[in-house]
Amino acid sequence: MGSHATQTHHLYVSYVAPQQQITNPDNDVVALYAAMKGLGTDDKTLSNIIATRSKPQLLAIKAAFQAKYGKTLESWIKGETSGHYEDLLIALIQEPSEYDALLVRDAVKGLGTDDGQLVEAVCTRTNAQIKAMKAAYSRLYGKDLDKDVADDTSGDYRNLLLAVLRADRPENQPVNLEEAKKDAQTLYNAGEGRVGTDEKTFIMILTQRSIPQLITIAACYAQLTGHSLEKGISKETSGNFKKAMTVLITPREEYFATAIRDAIDGAGTKDKKLVRVLGYLSDANNTPMFKAVNAFYTHRWKNTLAKDVGGDTSGWYKKTAVALIQNRCNI
Repeated sequence: MGSHATQTHHLYVSYVAPQQQITNPDNDVVALYAAMKGLGTDDKTLSNIIATRSKPQLLAIKAAFQAKYGKTLESWIKGETSGHYEDLLIALIQEPSEYDALLVRDAVKGLGTDDGQLVEAVCTRTNAQIKAMKAAYSRLYGKDLDKDVADDTSGDYRNLLLAVLRADRPENQPVNLEEAKKDAQTLYNAGEGRVGTDEKTFIMILTQRSIPQLITIAACYAQLTGHSLEKGISKETSGNFKKAMTVLITPREEYFATAIRDAIDGAGTKDKKLVRVLGYLSDANNTPMFKAVNAFYTHRWKNTLAKDVGGDTSGWYKKTAVALIQNRCNI
């Protein structure tokens, strides 16, 4: 992240879901049942249907499957598959707001906090996605998401996350260059331009400006100081507070492309992270983002997502991930 964070030509959210043709799910329901009943599993059918159907189609299939067979599709998949293959299939059939709620719950429950997962689930979502996530969290767990996040975090990091969770960031305003210049100067004065750091000012600006406006502010900051806003944040802050602010100023397609790269780069694979990002991007609302992530990834690392993800995974986990990417990105 970072080297491109000051450019202003990136795509950004929020997206409107494309019109999805929800076909009659009955054929898929019968095919899935046949693929999983009895001894052995027809993974080709299972993987193909889950990877290539749109989110609205998958949700219709889930409802029809339970109505017809009296058990959830999720429970059948869990009984027939395992490992990261199972994790990816389950992620793909989740209702998006419930999946986001699950990510937050998983990040904060028990001892310790998965801060990388928490920051991603909070700091990359649109206002509508955050509101839906909070409602799903309350419905699924009978708890208040804001309170659980507050109880598991502290200090400026907590304040930043709670500010984002208010879900009142402007999203549809045109970029204002003069205001961006003023905010860049204000951020400099609150950080590098003084002794100590005015964290409240950073939190206010980074959570109350639209994504395109933040990218413009970052460009103005670079012109003002000769280095990136990310570098300025790194000099003035640390830990999870720094991590969360850095995510907020990174164009979304750059963030997710870099997250996937991090998950598959080097020895071993961070499969939980890879599944999490693919699960989020698989939503119909995020199809334009998925394509932008693939384009950014291909430009930066000179290989397509499908090729690199396929090269770092194996078996039906690999086949499902590659089919998903190819289907959503139309490649």
